Amino acid sequence: MMHKYVISYKNGIYPLKVIRYVSYTLTDKFWVFIKKNKGNIDIYLESIDGKPIDKKKIKKIIDGRIKEELIRENIFQRTKELREYLIHKALTYTPPSSISEIEEGLTKEEEEELERLIKEIEEEIKKESKDEIKKTWEERHGN
Repeated sequence: MMHKYVISYKNGIYPLKVIRYVSYTLTDKFWVFIKKNKGNIDIYLESIDGKPIDKKKIKKIIDGRIKEELIRENIFQRTKELREYLIHKALTYTPPSSISEIEEGLTKEEEEELERLIKEIEEEIKKESKDEIKKTWEERHGN
């Protein structure tokens, strides 16, 4: 004996797309048929294994999944422009034509600041070092 159950939602409460996505998640246990009429969207469920359907439990599961899917749909809609931008950038990316373009990253002042910080850190390491690390690589091996 096949066990059947119908869940109805009024048109306009949830988008049909969301109900359809949620219905896909049920297809491991149920045959699912969705019917939209003037007043409602009906989800017809039929147990695949013939076991009785716990109507309260499945209604609670579906309602929870609809809420989750609504959140996903909201995020999807809000990030549409960002996704389009990222795809556009990925498709129109042009790598630098030469190594000199890559190396132009730091200004002279930034390079000097970086060198100063490196020297400062090396001095601190020298002072705090009590084991074998007493010299920098350059001091041990030359320039």
